[in-house]
Amino acid sequence: MKILKVIGIILAIVIVIAVILVMVLPTKYNLERSVIIDAPKNIVVDQVVKFENFVKWSPWSELDPNITYEITGTDGEVGSAYSWSGNDSVGTGSLSTISITDSRIEQKLDFTAPWEAHDLTYYEFEETPEGIEVIWGMDGNLERPMNLMGLFMSMEDMIGPQYDRGLQSLKNQVTAFIKNHTKRGYFINEIDMKPKYYVLKRASVKFGDIQNFYATNFEAIMKKVQLLELPLAGAPSGLMYTWDMENNMADMAAGIPISEQADVNGFDVIEVGGKSLQIQYYGSYAGSAEAHYAMDDYMKENGQELNEVVIEEYITDPINEPDTSKWLTNIYYMVR
Repeated sequence: MKILKVIGIILAIVIVIAVILVMVLPTKYNLERSVIIDAPKNIVVDQVVKFENFVKWSPWSELDPNITYEITGTDGEVGSAYSWSGNDSVGTGSLSTISITDSRIEQKLDFTAPWEAHDLTYYEFEETPEGIEVIWGMDGNLERPMNLMGLFMSMEDMIGPQYDRGLQSLKNQVTAFIKNHTKRGYFINEIDMKPKYYVLKRASVKFGDIQNFYATNFEAIMKKVQLLELPLAGAPSGLMYTWDMENNMADMAAGIPISEQADVNGFDVIEVGGKSLQIQYYGSYAGSAEAHYAMDDYMKENGQELNEVVIEEYITDPINEPDTSKWLTNIYYMVR
């Protein structure tokens, strides 16, 4: 009986200590891991913010190759969501994107199994001399009495290694993506161009007359756009439909993009948007041929065809920047 009494006292003391610890131990935690990736920021962000890319580098995809998931909403935008169901290692839950800025993405994490939890995960992007530093973090809660688990294994121990593996996989994925999208030294980005309207003048132009054709029509179109107070949606652009090397002629247009449909007397207005390939070309206009050859190589390799038009968007004003190496031209190939 004396032994039982001692055991009872010990158990009571343990329970009291446990209750005290539950009350005093923190219920909130923060976890962060980071990696530096030598790549353009927009490429890194795209591999993070879109769930279709996330599932390829997520450390939990490795834990359950048979995991099932569904992506809803417009992937990569606020309101999109990723829900999954897997084995005991990955459980069941959902991620929903609640905030996107230039430097931070926030997502709401909801676990439903093997236990219920509601936390915040986030990514931060910082430019460094070595590349883009990606910080992957979590602000979470361990409700009482679950916070007692922290005495035996912290969230750093449980989740930290998973974050490390995931970020290394992300880095490998970005590196492979850039390699696969680089031709002749030019990085080719596949984008979904948001629809815009071009106020333009189209004609068959001799190669030697292109500069004068642009100068005359860009000025005339811009005056008209400003007179009508139409909202601009980009820089002056050349639209190429056919390029006849044998006869030195181009079916082309000089255009100014605006963000809404309008009737512009004396000029055509067309809508352009959808799937396209993009190269950011720096250099003189005369030296851009290699970038166009790179586009041809990429389309041939990926079984893509040109959808009517090629667009050159002249971002840099040559009058204000004499150094041709700093001239930026965005080249777009609309593809089907």
